[in-house]
Amino acid sequence: MTRHLRRAFLATFFLAFSIGFLSAGTTVSWIEGDVTVLHNGIITPAEIEGEVFVGDRITTGPDSLVILEIGSRGILKLRADSSLVLENLDEDISVKLLWGGVFSKIRRLIGRGYNVRTPNVVAAVRGTEFFVAYGRTVEAEADVWLCVNEGTVEVALENADDKVLVKEGEGINILAASHITDPKYYPWTENLNWNTDPSSGTVVDSTDLDAAYTDLRAFDYD
Repeated sequence: MTRHLRRAFLATFFLAFSIGFLSAGTTVSWIEGDVTVLHNGIITPAEIEGEVFVGDRITTGPDSLVILEIGSRGILKLRADSSLVLENLDEDISVKLLWGGVFSKIRRLIGRGYNVRTPNVVAAVRGTEFFVAYGRTVEAEADVWLCVNEGTVEVALENADDKVLVKEGEGINILAASHITDPKYYPWTENLNWNTDPSSGTVVDSTDLDAAYTDLRAFDYD
């Protein structure tokens, strides 16, 4: 093979590999209980190895969960009573948590990002493992809980300059969508089940998120 042909072959192989990598499908790898997918206005039960697409909304019922594999990029685990929309699955991945909780295990890739949004908060990373819960209401606006198991996550309020870096082992609370608490260790996070591999044991997370508020009793919501 000549040098020019070798270069052309390698370039073609690299391009094909890159396109395949970036367009790798997002599939359902594990289901427990009642899980549905809203696709093009139609709600159907989720299926193991079934593919999900940009714009789809995945919802879990009581005592249910689902694990999604985003190609080679990472894994999402949606807790019971949760709902999430796949907003972008290209080079930068974006999901929107409508309510409930989601574990994200994202592989670090240069130049590619991942973020979890709620109606008022954005958590952005390059590669890490973290948990976000949204929907617990103390005031009129729902709160957001976030804690990091590995790596660093930047958390910001939308349409505001308020942002903070949360490091491994730390957690924060976004109170009533208006105030980000200082990152610190929270004992309740020790109960979170980070496992996303059913062959390694249970993947169910039954952490009582109400217990997360015990450390905030002294916070003045007013």
